[in-house]
Formats: sequence, structure tokens, C-alpha cells
Amino acid sequence: MTVSSSIGGSYFWLPVALSLVAFSSFSWALRGHFETGGRIPNGMRLLSLVSLLAYMSYLGLLFWQGCDAAAWTTLGLVCFALSIALFWWTVITTKRDRLRVAYTDADPSTIHVGGPYAHVRHPFYLSYIIFWVGTALVAGSWQGVPALILILWYIHIAQDEERRFRSSLLSTGYATYRARIGMLLPRLGSSRRR
Repeated sequence: MTVSSSIGGSYFWLPVALSLVAFSSFSWALRGHFETGGRIPNGMRLLSLVSLLAYMSYLGLLFWQGCDAAAWTTLGLVCFALSIALFWWTVITTKRDRLRVAYTDADPSTIHVGGPYAHVRHPFYLSYIIFWVGTALVAGSWQGVPALILILWYIHIAQDEERRFRSSLLSTGYATYRARIGMLLPRLGSSRRR
């Protein structure tokens, strides 16, 4: 059941606009925030292409069938807002010591522990995951397939970065940080153990 098949309805344009703000922010960060070392790694190029196709799928489903039920669309809008807020909070936190883009061969050089990093170890990936959950909630079950693929992909990248930290010169400090802070979900009571 769709909320509105009408392209002129505000309940249609709000999910389009809010998702576009998030997706554009993510796209900007690839060149505007993350360190690339001059060339974007092939794995990141592939992830960007799949993300673009998944976002086009989301927009196509909205234009074709409208939004899903009002409650799901509202939850999706909340996901978009949370994703944008977390993403920009993380950008602000890392602007002085920017992170390398995913799939870079270099070892990590810094452990961020402030801002959103005081709650989760991979807030950028969490913001992307929240966004893709939002697209599935708004556009319905067909969008769930590309959303799930990307969610699993981001979890895999986060796990790979965890391995990089464990084998880097920062391994001891990261082990202490890792014991306190969850990878993608905050640990209950972690702020009391600091």
C-alpha cells in the first residue's frame, strides 16, 4: 500500500529531498573530506557505483509506486535525518585529522575517540547504514535488496578496518578503545567505564 502515487504530493518530495541531502553529502565527502592519496581505490569506485545504482533504484521506486505506508515513510525520514546528523557530526570531528578513504592500503594513523567516536568506532559507516535502512523503509521491500547488499558491504569494510587497526602500530591503544566502544552500535554503560 502506498501513501501517495502523486509526484506532486509533499509526502513524496520530502523523502526525495532529504535522501538527496544525505546522498549528496556522502558523495561530497569522497573528494571533499576523505584523504585519497590522489587516486580513489578501485574498491571505493565499485562501492560508489553500486551506491549510485542503489540510490537510482530508490528514486525509481518512488517515482513508480510512491512511498510505502505512512508509518514506514516517517521512520525512513527519521533515518535520513539521523544519518545526516551523524555524518556531519563525524565530518566536523575528523576535519583536522581526516580519515583515509575506504580501501586505502595505508595503515591507520590516528584513533579518533571524541564526538561520535565516543559512542561507536565507525560512525561514518553507521550513518551510511542508517541511510540505506531509511531507503528501504520509504520505498518498500524491493529497495530492501540493494539496501541489504550495501549494509553488509559496509559491515565488511568496518571489519576489515578493524583488522588493519589490530595489525598496526596503534594496536594496543585500539584494543583498549575497542574494549569500551561498540563497532557500529553503542554499548550500554560504556560512558560510565571511561
